[in-house]
Amino acid sequence: MKTTSLIQEPQKKQKLNEEQDIDGNGKRLGNLPEELLRHILSFLPIEDAVRTSLLCKSWEYLWTSTPNLYFELYEPAKRTLFMNFVERVLCLRDSSDMKLFGLCCDVLHDASRVNTWISTAVKHNVQVLYIDLENFEGEFSLPSCLFTCKTVTRLHLNSTHILKLSPTICFPNLKVLTVKNVTFSNEYLTQQFFSSLPVLEELQLHDCKWVGLKVVSISAPKLHSLTINESRMFRLSHGDACQVMVFGDSLQQFYYRGFLLRDVCFSKSFSLEESQIHIFCYKTSKKIAYRMHKLLIGISNAKFLTLNCEVVEYLKCSAELLLHMPIFNNLISLTWDWDQADLDSIAILKILQKSPCLKILTFMSGITLSSNREKDDWILEPMPPCFLSHLKRIEVGSYDGYTDELYALKILLKNAAVLDEIIITCSEHFAGNLEKQENFYKQLIEFPRWSQICKIVLE
Repeated sequence: MKTTSLIQEPQKKQKLNEEQDIDGNGKRLGNLPEELLRHILSFLPIEDAVRTSLLCKSWEYLWTSTPNLYFELYEPAKRTLFMNFVERVLCLRDSSDMKLFGLCCDVLHDASRVNTWISTAVKHNVQVLYIDLENFEGEFSLPSCLFTCKTVTRLHLNSTHILKLSPTICFPNLKVLTVKNVTFSNEYLTQQFFSSLPVLEELQLHDCKWVGLKVVSISAPKLHSLTINESRMFRLSHGDACQVMVFGDSLQQFYYRGFLLRDVCFSKSFSLEESQIHIFCYKTSKKIAYRMHKLLIGISNAKFLTLNCEVVEYLKCSAELLLHMPIFNNLISLTWDWDQADLDSIAILKILQKSPCLKILTFMSGITLSSNREKDDWILEPMPPCFLSHLKRIEVGSYDGYTDELYALKILLKNAAVLDEIIITCSEHFAGNLEKQENFYKQLIEFPRWSQICKIVLE
């Protein structure tokens, strides 16, 4: 950050202003309505907004009311300049409200200064607050005024530190909350935190740790979107005993990505529209299989569901769970993602059998068949009810032209009674060979089709 001359001494600034006023462009800018000038400044980074004070006299103090302030330290060697710049900008600011305040830097030994800046934003009725803090030297606590801020509507908190919560917590207008890399260690205050969000609509939890907590209850009556991302590996001791309990009366979207090192349970999810589950399979275990089964029960009301094939790997290691799969009565679209789906998988078959109203079946990364092709009549036995009454469209991506893929398509065409179309997207490798595509298409259209109106689309 270049900050050495952004806030000039009065004499030097006056001289520059006089020189600029001689220029016609400076005068024309100065003649614009002040409201319009402030609107223009709101789109500039704060460094550039401060520099506009040199354009002409009418711009001299406009930057002091710019609604958006975002400070990020790119070069640690310029830390002193950065800290002084932030301090002077906030000290010289007028009394107008802030729309956005963002701070991204290492804290080190400057905890009190950082807290003063955040408190200043709260005092200016900030609406969007973005806090990204790392590298702490000693203890650190966010200012207590933050936890009772009445104006903040969006809060992004990224901090590689134990979050010390205030005993008094109330966010009456917070609608979007993102928490990253934060460690929660006080069970009572953590429960207070996640139950003091009366109008929260969207919650994202990325790689959070729950040290010493048995249960984390997320209770927000208007919450409609929840994302839990646990893609970074933590030791099992960080999460094994902790259960995430979601009370989601209004929940419409749920996304999970990670190793499922803790239980995620739902009290109510009747309004769920969409869910995406991506599990990382570093090793299969019955414990994680049971967590996966419990999670599927919790999201069984979803209308649109995306699963990656690692889900199948976990369920296969505990055959007893397949006998008690939930019924996905509302499911109309099922997508298998990330890896090729094996049509011979008993877990995939069970999920299809428990999805009676399924209309759209998608294999994003392609489809294969691992069994003996001479016995393909038994692949979809017992037949999933949706194949006989509801399944209208099948989409297959990343088709490579291998024989096992071709036979998997044959089984789908043979058993889908009311299918309108099957859309096959070729991989980049296969798309470059027109001769193979022609041969493939000729074979495909010769396969028996239960649905006589089914169109085959090759993309």
